[in-house]
Amino acid sequence: MIKTARLLPAMLATLLVLSACKGNKNNTPALAADTTSFVDTTAAEQVTDSTIYGKASEDFGMSTFGMITDDGDTLNVCRTANDGTDAKIYGSIKYDDRYAMTTRDNGESLGVLINLTELDKKLKNYEIRNGHLVVNGDTVPVENYLK
Repeated sequence: MIKTARLLPAMLATLLVLSACKGNKNNTPALAADTTSFVDTTAAEQVTDSTIYGKASEDFGMSTFGMITDDGDTLNVCRTANDGTDAKIYGSIKYDDRYAMTTRDNGESLGVLINLTELDKKLKNYEIRNGHLVVNGDTVPVENYLK
């Protein structure tokens, strides 16, 4: 009797598991790996550019950066993010130089800062997209032109 009491729940559990499997096999053959496929960059290209353009204001120091945007807004941001990481700054910081900037932490911290005044002296045909340097349609390291 005791063996039957233990065996019955085990059998019920087994039946429950087996009945959950529907045996619905997909008879379509597996697709061969396509080695000629390409990466679709359309989604990446459609991301709105978050770069802010303007000139450095007099309000910058060792831990802050101030900019007057092309729209006339004044922005003051920290050079260190809330998580403790430093901003990526390319080129020197000089009053009235032109910059491309991205922010972090809801606009409170500097993400990437690129000195466009210095970059213009080294490179003529380029774009800045979301803090990245794009030359002839290819993203290239800013470090190739500015330190």
